[in-house]
Amino acid sequence: MDFDQVNSITEIKIQIEDSVWFNDEWKNDSTVFGMLNMLDTFSKNPSLISSDLKLLDKIIDDDKQLISFYFTDLDEFGLTENLYIRMNARGKMLTDFENFKSEFSKIIQYNHILLEQVKDKIEYSWVENLWNYKEENSYIIDAPFMSFLSFITEMLYFKDAEYRSSKTYETNFLDFRLLKTIYSIEDNLRFLIFSFDFIKEIKEKKEPVLWDGESLSHILKDVIDGKRDTTQLFILFLALRYSYYKKNKENLNDCIRVVRNLIVNTDDNSRREWSRLISSLHNLISDDNVYQLLSELSDDNILIGFNVDQRKEEVFKAKLYLNFVSFKNELFKIEDHKYLTGRITNLLLSPFTKTEEDFKTVELQNIFYTDKEVKKLLSIFNAYEEIARDNFNSIWGNLLITGLYKQTGDSRIVYESFRRHPSIILFAKQFANLSDKLSLHEFLIEIQKQFILKMINKYEDLSLIRNAKEQLYIYYIVGERIYNHQYTSFFKNHNFNIGWLEKVTGYKSYFTKGIDGCQYFPDTNPIFQFYNQQFRYNLGINPNNTLDIEMIGGNKKREPFKLIIEWASK
Repeated sequence: MDFDQVNSITEIKIQIEDSVWFNDEWKNDSTVFGMLNMLDTFSKNPSLISSDLKLLDKIIDDDKQLISFYFTDLDEFGLTENLYIRMNARGKMLTDFENFKSEFSKIIQYNHILLEQVKDKIEYSWVENLWNYKEENSYIIDAPFMSFLSFITEMLYFKDAEYRSSKTYETNFLDFRLLKTIYSIEDNLRFLIFSFDFIKEIKEKKEPVLWDGESLSHILKDVIDGKRDTTQLFILFLALRYSYYKKNKENLNDCIRVVRNLIVNTDDNSRREWSRLISSLHNLISDDNVYQLLSELSDDNILIGFNVDQRKEEVFKAKLYLNFVSFKNELFKIEDHKYLTGRITNLLLSPFTKTEEDFKTVELQNIFYTDKEVKKLLSIFNAYEEIARDNFNSIWGNLLITGLYKQTGDSRIVYESFRRHPSIILFAKQFANLSDKLSLHEFLIEIQKQFILKMINKYEDLSLIRNAKEQLYIYYIVGERIYNHQYTSFFKNHNFNIGWLEKVTGYKSYFTKGIDGCQYFPDTNPIFQFYNQQFRYNLGINPNNTLDIEMIGGNKKREPFKLIIEWASK
């Protein structure tokens, strides 16, 4: 700069800014801004203005060099502006966070009003919003700020990302190249500002929205702490987008509920699917209640990416909630059960089914609910709640003869995913029909007696039974009613899959005709073994996994089958 062109110190700031070499973008740089303000302050000092000593000439005199300015071209050193070292007012290097703020300011300087908002909020209101999430023994909010910024950037990135099944996506959402791409879009910048502002409101939202009792407030903390649960990320983003668009606050929780159900019950909610899922999420944000929106849905593709069956269920439930407003909270209670987690199709079908096969043939769109079916559904669910205590332990042995267990061709019986299985739903329905007359304990005794009596009518001698599932259930009933054993005595080590091995000394089967459908034991009975994941034939019989009744010795009663028949006949 040619200081000879400065005609008056009182206008030094204006004259510098009007100089041909001055870049207007520098006004957005906090360092340049501070220097100009300081010169402007000097220029208003009465002592300097009235001085006859030509103070400015002395300050910039080439010989005395009271003040010197140095310009370094960083390109000559192969550096970028990201590594520009500046000094703060105390003569110390700025922190990484302060440098980040400066660089981020350059990205959003295209809108001066929003830039000034960010600068102000990041120093004051956002500090207050994020204070509870700072690291222990820390007095800065750098870490929670960066974590929340990364979350918002990631979700905005996937909102606009192109879906490709084989596409690789960005992973560093604090990279300045990506930040510039995202926040050069003014609406994204406005949403970012809104989201940091809205933290204050989210902190007050304590109502549970997830099955473990987590509220939006809990989810926010988890996300800021860096947890990567997809359900949490989507719910928090939905709440922010919904509120950003100023939709009816009273409808927010219903919208969260639908998204929660969809994302949890979609097996493939991996990052490669996020672009489609987030797009579908946005389609649920409406001026209308989400259930009104779903009940009028004509294009199922607005929920593309989510599990197809779950999409159908959400549409069906939307119509159900609108038709039975007085039952809405009770129906919500079914969705909220920790074992059902929002996927209740089999419960919804239960008033219209009698067999396990019905669950495959009866479809939601073909059933019609009246008050009668709603009351029946709630009764079945109440029964389900009772039998589900302790993860169905009290009834588990009684499921051995149901479709929950499948016999394979390699000497095994294995159980399937059970919490929503038709076998369990039908069991609950059967109990619901008698629950006003019998307790669960009395009900279990009744069905066990009926089973034994049925076997007596079917076989001349219980020892002739060849069906492995029937054999095991008889063993279970004997253990429970004759030996007074708990279910843990039967399902050894809490293992629920069953295999079998050739009988050796020290073990005895009470069945004599082999196992039907087993190529290895067509006419002689093996010894049952319980296992968890993998059954090892080469390890032989393990006494820790063998049924007590099939181990010789101990305090055994003679003729257990005769005793169980007498018990059932009383």
